[in-house]
Amino acid sequence: MNQMKTLLLTALLAGSITFAFGQDKAVENQKFALLNNGATVGMIIKSVIKFDQKRLSLTDVQLPRARQIITTATVAFNDGVKALKKSGMNQKKLRTLAVTVEDDKVRQYKTILTPAQYQILAVSHKKTYPESRI
Repeated sequence: MNQMKTLLLTALLAGSITFAFGQDKAVENQKFALLNNGATVGMIIKSVIKFDQKRLSLTDVQLPRARQIITTATVAFNDGVKALKKSGMNQKKLRTLAVTVEDDKVRQYKTILTPAQYQILAVSHKKTYPESRI
């Protein structure tokens, strides 16, 4: 059963990541699945970028790639939540999805960050998701 969940999440993420690289502004206008206040995917992306820019001191060179990584992760999470809502969502499934998406985001971030920036990100990630495999 756990293997099926892993395969489902992997398939969701693979499809979302492929989609995210060729996306347009329409994706950012989609409603964010977990919030009922009308928040869009684009609003979530902007707030995460602002937070990461302050927390990690991202440079102007790193910012476009960071935005792409955050967009990919947000779209993957949003699509995963939509799929979980259809199949019966619970806290454990949602947590598994979040850990999977965030682990992937941290791995992608590693390629653009300095060792000091990555250390800040990794420590923060481990505090939030102790079960992570990063």
